[in-house]
Amino acid sequence: EYAKRKGVWKKIPRKTAVRNGWRIIKVRWIDINKGDTDHPNYRSRLVGKEFNTGEVEGLFAGTPPLEALRLLLSTAATKESDKKRKVIMINDVSRAFFEAPMQRNVCIELPEEDMTEEDRKNDMVGYLQQSLYGTRDAAANFQLEVKKTMRKVGFRVGKYNPCTYYHPRLQLKTLVHGDDFVSVGGVEECQWFKDMLERRFEIKSKVVGSGEGEAKEERILNRLIRITADGWEYEADQRHADIMVEKLNLKGATGVKTPCEEEKRWQDEEGRELLEEKESRGFRELAARANYLAQDRVDIQYATKEICRGMCNPTKGDVRRLRRLGRYLITVPRLVIKYGWQNQGEKMTGFTDSDFAGCRQTAKSTSGGAITAGCHWIKSWSSTQKTIALSSGEAELTALVKCSCEIIGILQLAADWDQEVEGEVFVDSTAALGVGKRKGAGKLRHVRVGQLWVQEKQERGDLRYRMVKGTENPADALTKAMTRGEMEKYLEMLAMETRSGRAEKGLQMAT
Repeated sequence: EYAKRKGVWKKIPRKTAVRNGWRIIKVRWIDINKGDTDHPNYRSRLVGKEFNTGEVEGLFAGTPPLEALRLLLSTAATKESDKKRKVIMINDVSRAFFEAPMQRNVCIELPEEDMTEEDRKNDMVGYLQQSLYGTRDAAANFQLEVKKTMRKVGFRVGKYNPCTYYHPRLQLKTLVHGDDFVSVGGVEECQWFKDMLERRFEIKSKVVGSGEGEAKEERILNRLIRITADGWEYEADQRHADIMVEKLNLKGATGVKTPCEEEKRWQDEEGRELLEEKESRGFRELAARANYLAQDRVDIQYATKEICRGMCNPTKGDVRRLRRLGRYLITVPRLVIKYGWQNQGEKMTGFTDSDFAGCRQTAKSTSGGAITAGCHWIKSWSSTQKTIALSSGEAELTALVKCSCEIIGILQLAADWDQEVEGEVFVDSTAALGVGKRKGAGKLRHVRVGQLWVQEKQERGDLRYRMVKGTENPADALTKAMTRGEMEKYLEMLAMETRSGRAEKGLQMAT
């Protein structure tokens, strides 16, 4: 009935489609519970079964990076000169792809619910007029329709990421992820935007703010945000930790206080036995889930990076590391990131560090980094360097280059929302800082010239490089195993805290 109302397809004889050379694809129903057992939220969609045959090109549909959502939270927690109260508005477009006109000639086998005896007799198929879930270009078609709509009402499309939009007159900042719109702005401006969206799409809207009748906690992209007296808070979906604990058979097990520990030499030798194929698949599934959870949990990023290094050929040692992480998630099921109130004009700050030759098997180093907007965490990472560094200075320089790349990207993302801020990078290595502030390679014969572009960034004023004490560098937590006390110290520097229990809007695992 809904598809008929939206005119998703019209019926034509199969011979017409065949004569014109139009593809005819099968369809099926997909049912899913997007909530949990206690709070079910069922979705049933008719989905086209179109596979990638390489015949159709140009179907890319972009998505905004997670740091875009965190930048919006930072904006909501930043007090501007006009002292206007800001809210976060979440708009979900109902059956979004049905709103986007089809750009290709594609037909579907009619579903049984829309098949009459006359249709069977005449061998009818459905000629798509609107995009259908499961077709190759559905997401790209909807993104094109969103762009047209946003430009029509005065928004400017982001240059760094086409999923970000800015309204210069109303100072509205919006990101679009699939069929979800997330906006930050004044109450009246958000209401105006909601009215504009309702003229074009069928939407569900939620406003999170401190005002009467506004929600205090909501889910965005399966993350939780909430407003408190001290600012905003953000945390990951706790169900990923629950699933890991359950699938590792750790229910009732004793938790540990750290996600990883320094490997002993006897553990290296003992853990090199390869897993069977079935065990390998189970390991990869949970390692990928840990990697997804680590995007929002700084405390497990280094541990997860070490686990994921075994994705190609998992060993018993990798399983031991994964179980250690699972036991940590029993003790620390939640990490809450705080976005406290701050004034406008704060800098974008990067912290970088490395652990020289930290891997005993390969002698490769680890790069760690974190980026903040004022006191608000935006992004962090822990990654194994691709080449073997010949000195601690070279390892620190590689980490410095990585941090510089990341912070420049975030500065461009902020510029799409008309935020012109300065960027600075803090490093605890005198050698790396010296390379960044001088011209040329000097006595460094083993460093590629390409790494020296940081000197140009320093000279032009695009970035400033500063010194920080090693004990005050939060990036240190992303390069090696830490004690619980050290981890808590660095988490406090990034305005994060561990909590137990569940969030008010936190979902349970569906049974």
